[in-house]
Amino acid sequence: MSKKINLPEPIGFIFAFVLGLYLLFGSELTTLKCKRLQLNQKVTCEVTYFGLRGKRITVIIPGQLQGTKKKRMGHKRKSGYGIFLLTEYDEIPIQEAFSASSELVATQKVDRINNFLNNPEQMSLEMLQHPNWFIVFWGIIFVISPILFIGTYVLGYGERKSSIRRIQREISYPYHEDEKSDIS
Repeated sequence: MSKKINLPEPIGFIFAFVLGLYLLFGSELTTLKCKRLQLNQKVTCEVTYFGLRGKRITVIIPGQLQGTKKKRMGHKRKSGYGIFLLTEYDEIPIQEAFSASSELVATQKVDRINNFLNNPEQMSLEMLQHPNWFIVFWGIIFVISPILFIGTYVLGYGERKSSIRRIQREISYPYHEDEKSDIS
């Protein structure tokens, strides 16, 4: 006869685990490095994204960067703002939904980048955008919790079941004596 382990419904565990992975893989450390080789020359930039998905680099060739803008991420009043570099062909995100900041912080960052673009005497600009650590924390919790719960449930299941059987046997046959019984 094979032992059958009845686990609770796994849908919630799977959902929490997948949500945790989504939060962890979506969080990235972003670096923006821009420079001019000489005074009054056009700007070249490099955006580096580093996260669990690996490292990605986007290079903006000289003369392509036209400015920056902030954009509301989501449609609620409390949603954050993303920062985008505007090129001739594309909008390149520096700050996406998982690291979106308040409107004030986003405005300051946009102004800092635009000031660099409009000031030909400034030779370089470097900005670092950390992921939202609150989201990273919850991602870790959502990944680890289902693993720990299922692990402890499976490992502790046999011990719990034998204890329940012993108690049921003691209740059913209170004067029954065997080698496992505490009654002499």
